[in-house]
Amino acid sequence: MAERFVGIDLSVCNIVVSASSKDEPSAVAVAVNDVSNRSTPASVGFDGCLRLVGESAETKVTQLPKAVVTSVPAILGSKELARKNYERFGCLYNFSEDGKVGPMQFGTREDLSLEPAAVLAPLLRTLVSYATGKEAVGKPTEDAPQAFELAIGAPDGWTDAELSTVRGAVDILGWKSDMVHVLPYSAALTTAYTQRIGQKLGADEETRTVLFVDIGYSQTSLSVSKFTAPAADAESQDLKVEAFGCSDGKLGTHTFCHSLMGHVNKQIEAKGGEPVALASKRGARLMTALQKSMKELSMLKDTTLALECFFPDESDLKVDFSRALFEDVIKPDMDALVALVNKALDQAGIKAEDVHSVELVGGGMRIPKVQQLLSEMFPSPAEETAEAENGGKVLSKRLRFSLDGASAVANGAAHYAAGRRGLESKWKLAEQTSSLDEAAVSKCREEEEWMVQTNATEEARLAKSNELESYIFEVRSMLSGPDRSLLGAEKTEPLLEEVSRWFEDAQYEEGTTLEMFEEKLSGLKSALQEHGKAYFEKKEKEREARDKMLDEAAEAERQRRHELGMDADKDDRKMAKSERMKLAAKNKEEGNVVFKAGNLEDAAGRYQRALQHINKFFMLDVSPEDKAEANALTLSVQLNLAQVYLKLAAQAEKDQGKDAAEPLYQKVKSATTEALKIDENNVKARFRLASALERLGDLDGAQKEVKMALKVDAENTDLQKLKERLEKLQAAQNAKAKKMYGKMFG
Repeated sequence: MAERFVGIDLSVCNIVVSASSKDEPSAVAVAVNDVSNRSTPASVGFDGCLRLVGESAETKVTQLPKAVVTSVPAILGSKELARKNYERFGCLYNFSEDGKVGPMQFGTREDLSLEPAAVLAPLLRTLVSYATGKEAVGKPTEDAPQAFELAIGAPDGWTDAELSTVRGAVDILGWKSDMVHVLPYSAALTTAYTQRIGQKLGADEETRTVLFVDIGYSQTSLSVSKFTAPAADAESQDLKVEAFGCSDGKLGTHTFCHSLMGHVNKQIEAKGGEPVALASKRGARLMTALQKSMKELSMLKDTTLALECFFPDESDLKVDFSRALFEDVIKPDMDALVALVNKALDQAGIKAEDVHSVELVGGGMRIPKVQQLLSEMFPSPAEETAEAENGGKVLSKRLRFSLDGASAVANGAAHYAAGRRGLESKWKLAEQTSSLDEAAVSKCREEEEWMVQTNATEEARLAKSNELESYIFEVRSMLSGPDRSLLGAEKTEPLLEEVSRWFEDAQYEEGTTLEMFEEKLSGLKSALQEHGKAYFEKKEKEREARDKMLDEAAEAERQRRHELGMDADKDDRKMAKSERMKLAAKNKEEGNVVFKAGNLEDAAGRYQRALQHINKFFMLDVSPEDKAEANALTLSVQLNLAQVYLKLAAQAEKDQGKDAAEPLYQKVKSATTEALKIDENNVKARFRLASALERLGDLDGAQKEVKMALKVDAENTDLQKLKERLEKLQAAQNAKAKKMYGKMFG
């Protein structure tokens, strides 16, 4: 029996994974991805010798648009449908007329072309690994059988073409097809609902009819499910379920955003500009901003879309939206939704008054106009009307949000994988013919193994490069300290400069191997150990003394808190403003002390406590002078916190890899952003933000921050060095792209 049960909502935009265990199959929970997000972009990217999946691929879309396969599930169907979806979603990667992804450059291959199944395979492997761990998703063997059962939720409108592509991906991975299921959204949602109500109806209910409305990114699925209570003497006391599903593959939140894009283009053309093409970098940027605006209009009556340096002349785009305008723009889409609801009712042979409740899920569930239309179609009984936060309008009490809108399909699929099924799937993957014949499966499997190995080799090479870079900075810091003489500086400093100069060029050259980085690193370490023995002996003694001091201070603090009745971490004390500020300042100074002592995690904790005190200070009645004092302290703490997270991220990247460091770089981004809200001209904040953006792969953003900082301090040498490094990285990236495109089209 499987150890883990995994459910996937295979959405075109963001994919959600849920899972449970053999010991607790009913305890289904969302499995977060490698950067702790609950959903993962449906993207696979190819960057030199790195194959990127999910979040890491999505970050490369603007830099390497031809090398990132976005919206992977959109190209799983027939060649004709895949081509239409490719154009519909404004995809920028190469997609050939024969239905293959490519050609593209990866590793030693300049003309790599992949079957859609071969692109889906690594995406599925990565998604399942979030629930099982990486070790469990390899090809099963007799000694290590498949330890998970998987169920994939997909649109009801899927055909044999999509199913055969999924079967092809499963065959490439070597997974057992009888342990992988594909079920329509209607079955996944029905299953999730039966588990939520505990397989039971109300005391006086014999039947219950529920309409599920799932407005997703690329499509809208509707299903009418009729639940019937079993007879008292029936062998199984589970509910009997009938379901009727229908879908519109052209109606979703992407459709709404596309309608808004048409409105924006009309405004641009009215001012004499060129309309923005969907299949362009600017188009992708605009669609992302429109999604954000649409979410804001679900909560606010007005919003403004603003994109800096949007046009070719670097002028900005600014558009004001109102909820009324949005509803007018999407009126044809809302008419299509009403027609789809009526179609679902007709197929089920029921009327609106027969529906017990309407369950809303998906990204479009929060749009007020959607809620209003469904309320009008399924009104409450006259005696049960209720007001809701929908612009003052009355929402029907038959409108329900009892399922988690984002994870309902994935949760239902996970229950299905565990055998807790409200409804059997109409599809059987084990009986499905693969899109690939035996020879094609063998070829794709060989390519997949080669790509996995190429990626692993490159990750090891880059990790060693990062380790060498970190060590260079560490040694440079040692040599600029008070104990420089103990390091034999006259011998070690020339060697450091030699290695540093070599590294500056070698890190951008594809021919620099793992072994070369290892040789330089081991040579530098050996020289430091040989010539700096006295230095390291002194530092070890200092570390021991420091640890002892910190232990004693921690014990004294625990005793103090105990005597004050403050054993819990939460600070519930009521105190004057001045006391709050004193404690905030004290926490900041403590953070500075432990930071200098090298205790980074403790420093971060103390800075966070300082911010907590400041936040409570702002809850009080503060004067302009008080606010200025608090802002000054907040700025200092946020800058220090950013520096701590930069160092923690560098250490994590060195020890555990880039994925482990990414959340910490995101924290640097957050801290510096807060600092810039207080002082937009703060050079330290922009330098640290640029450093984090560089490591996150956002070279454009990093260069923008450096440019703004240099306007304030043009002579800053650290900024100038960072600018030079970013320009080298950008040039190397451009050269790589030029080489790739030259091979493709030359």
